[in-house]
Amino acid sequence: MRSKKLIAALLVVVMGMSQFTVAMADKKSDAEQKKKEAEESLKTKQGEINRIQEQQEQLRGEINALDAELVNVMIELSTLEEELAVKQDDLEQTKADLEQAKEDEKNQYEAMKIRIRFMYEKGDTTMLTTLLESGSIADLLNRVEYVNEVYEYDRNLLTDYQNTKAQVAALEKQQEEEIQVLEAKHEEYEVARGNYETMIAQKKDEVGNFQSKLKEAQALASKYQDTINAQNTIIAQENERIERERREQEEREREAAAVAAAAAAVRANSNSNSNSNSSSGGSSSGGSSDNGSSSGGGNKNPSYSTGVSGSAVVDYAMNFVGNPYVWGGKDPNTGADCSGFTSYVYAHFGISIPSYSYSQRSVGQEVSYANAKAGDLICYAGHVAIYMGNGQIVHAKGTAYGIVAYDNATYRPIITVRRVL
Repeated sequence: MRSKKLIAALLVVVMGMSQFTVAMADKKSDAEQKKKEAEESLKTKQGEINRIQEQQEQLRGEINALDAELVNVMIELSTLEEELAVKQDDLEQTKADLEQAKEDEKNQYEAMKIRIRFMYEKGDTTMLTTLLESGSIADLLNRVEYVNEVYEYDRNLLTDYQNTKAQVAALEKQQEEEIQVLEAKHEEYEVARGNYETMIAQKKDEVGNFQSKLKEAQALASKYQDTINAQNTIIAQENERIERERREQEEREREAAAVAAAAAAVRANSNSNSNSNSSSGGSSSGGSSDNGSSSGGGNKNPSYSTGVSGSAVVDYAMNFVGNPYVWGGKDPNTGADCSGFTSYVYAHFGISIPSYSYSQRSVGQEVSYANAKAGDLICYAGHVAIYMGNGQIVHAKGTAYGIVAYDNATYRPIITVRRVL
């Protein structure tokens, strides 16, 4: 009957752990699914970011090209403005020269008319008087020559003035035409400059829009990455928890198997004693038996074999009191569980024992609790501690306690006491 109850209890434990494991697996699967979705979204968003950056670079290249062309236009405009200024100055001077030429021509013409009128419009009498007043033939010839030269001089001078006026007028026309050409070019370049400036402003606006889109995409990508990191943390935690629960389940199963084996041994021993008593006629006065429990060990008190002082072990273990309890931890400096703590302490003295509490039940030699001494290993169901003497232990008690000392050694049932020193 006891065996059936034990089996039933084991089944309940296994089923409970199975349900817990399924729940943990569901949580892990949910985290993995969310991580996968976030990774896909991140990949898509990263592609969008790359496209935006490529478009930005293309726009910047176009802006640089437009800037270069605008610089050329500005240089041409500057050159044209300088040429226009020179041409305007030349035109102003030409106009002044033309006005002066016109004035000179007019004055010369008026002077010539006066002289011609004086010399020729007075009639033959004046001309005859001029000729008769000559004192000699030579004088006469000179006078006649003078009249001809004066006429020729006026005629030639008037022709020169006319030619000068025509040349200046032609120069004025040419300069005005050149100025019109330059002004047309200047207007054309002004339009080009305006167009380039407009295009550059538009391109810069597009870059600004892409920058806003880029920031938005990067912000979303950062959120997706945060989600991935968070799910990675959850997955790691669940993996650790599942592994911890698996070890706890194995520990429980081993303990249950040990209890079942002990129960079977007790039943077998009881049956054997019953058969022995029956065969001896029901008398037990002449027999003797040693049925010490696994926790008591009878009067077992093996000698030490290592030469390590038990008090030295306890003193060393006390150095870690107050440090945290960490499931699966092997170093009490940073945090250890019960079996990690004991194996670390004994290892300091060159004594190697397994790092699992169940396995530590079979190390060294069994000692009855009545004969336990400082430095001995006290084994409980799923827990181990180091005996300090005087009924006290030092151990990594649990998450809520950490590593503590001076607890009562019998605060829970003792399975066995082991001497490893």
